[in-house]
Amino acid sequence: MSRSGDIPPGLQERDLFARALGAALIVEILFVIGVVHFANQAGPVADHQPRIMKIQMMAPQPKPRPLPKPPKPMPPLPKPLPPPPLPMAPPKPPPPTPIPRPLPKPRPIAHPQPVKPIPHVATPKPQPPPQQPVVSAAEQENATERYAALVHQSVQDDLRVPRQVAMMRLHGITTVAIRVAPSGTLLGDSILRSSGFPPIDNAALAAVRATRFPPFSARMSHHPITFTLRVDLHRK
Repeated sequence: MSRSGDIPPGLQERDLFARALGAALIVEILFVIGVVHFANQAGPVADHQPRIMKIQMMAPQPKPRPLPKPPKPMPPLPKPLPPPPLPMAPPKPPPPTPIPRPLPKPRPIAHPQPVKPIPHVATPKPQPPPQQPVVSAAEQENATERYAALVHQSVQDDLRVPRQVAMMRLHGITTVAIRVAPSGTLLGDSILRSSGFPPIDNAALAAVRATRFPPFSARMSHHPITFTLRVDLHRK
């Protein structure tokens, strides 16, 4: 037979509860038997009324709920590993010993040579520009008119009648403005008055651009001049 100290707490409480319940039932049964025994004994004749007895049964106490099992203990955390040792840097090699360089040999001192005198050369004096002959305004105007007539005749000689104009038997006069440099270079051209037929105007401009103009004469202006030409394209 085991001692009470070896019985688990849950079984011990159940055993006590069962014993208390059995004792209560035995006491209640003995009480009922005693009441029935005294009721069967002879009593007064006149008393024929039945006796009512109340029997109250005690409800058994509820069974205690089993206690929850204690949680399992957590295993201890592993100890952190120590950090790895740092790599040791290799020792630096000692600096190389500098090799002494030989000292340069001293150069012999050169004796200065006598400086030869530079012969004096006379600087030529700038010559003044040639003086241009003084030209009067009337002479300059006459020279410009003669140049304009020469230019007009050159353009008229270089004029070519387009095939389209010749087939249609058209003719007309186109007024053209040209700007010429003193060297005879054509600086620009434009139509001042159209003939009314684009093929005739284009032929007039083509003749102007095909003409080679002579340079200005000495009596003309030394600046570009604009001339107005009437290019006549007639039927041939």
